[in-house]
Amino acid sequence: MPNVIQQAAGLLKQAKRVLFLTSAGMSADSKIPTFRDKDGYWKNFPPFKEKNLQAQDLASPWAFRNELPHAWAFYEWRRQNAYENSPHEGYKIINHWMENLLKEGFIHTTNTDGYHLRSGCQTDKILEVHGSMWRLQCLDACSYSFWEERTVPLCTLDRKSMKASNYPTCGKCHGIARPHILMFGDGEYAGHPEQETNFRDFIKKEVDLVFLVGSSGSVPTNDYIALDLKNRGAKVININPDPSTNDIAQSETFIPLKSRETFIQINDLVNST
Repeated sequence: MPNVIQQAAGLLKQAKRVLFLTSAGMSADSKIPTFRDKDGYWKNFPPFKEKNLQAQDLASPWAFRNELPHAWAFYEWRRQNAYENSPHEGYKIINHWMENLLKEGFIHTTNTDGYHLRSGCQTDKILEVHGSMWRLQCLDACSYSFWEERTVPLCTLDRKSMKASNYPTCGKCHGIARPHILMFGDGEYAGHPEQETNFRDFIKKEVDLVFLVGSSGSVPTNDYIALDLKNRGAKVININPDPSTNDIAQSETFIPLKSRETFIQINDLVNST
């Protein structure tokens, strides 16, 4: 294990432009349950289990139109859980590297917990590709606008029935608001044009190194970005306790550890040499 950590530290010290691709495993070390983990979310939600409502069912525009109390309860629970926990040291280490070690860095995250921005990431250095639970948009898509909403609690949440009430509303049409998140079967997500433009601008230039962190494999968005950049000459460091998550990227620098401890170990080596 020390050899692969040393290899990762060496690649980082040589790199000028680095892309950090973070997924569910990055947040897991901050006590954010992975999205489909039945031993995570679903043990907290007996009413969902009774109605056979899975993550894909609740995280959809369909749910907001057909199971609104449960749909908003699902996201209100997630917002409260994210609020009660905090970004781990790995987030701040990434920010430190981007600001002090690299010529340029960028974060492309599939997570919606907002932890990169909460940890102090520069707003023009991130694409939250699946959106954020800390922004809202209109359920009826009366416009493509979205807005920040950090109030906790946002809805009234009955944890016994896992039903919410007193929903947030759209400031333009006064209809129900929904999270500004790309959900399953979602053709109404407003997107984030500014973040998307910043990401496109970043990858127009050569990327030396990619960190692929905590990919779940079930939604391999980041895995294919890593593979594409690898085929264009970038080195890839894959951080994940599950070896099967290296099937797509085929990284030669695979670190089978959790994200927090890996970033701490790499950072210690970089600072000691």
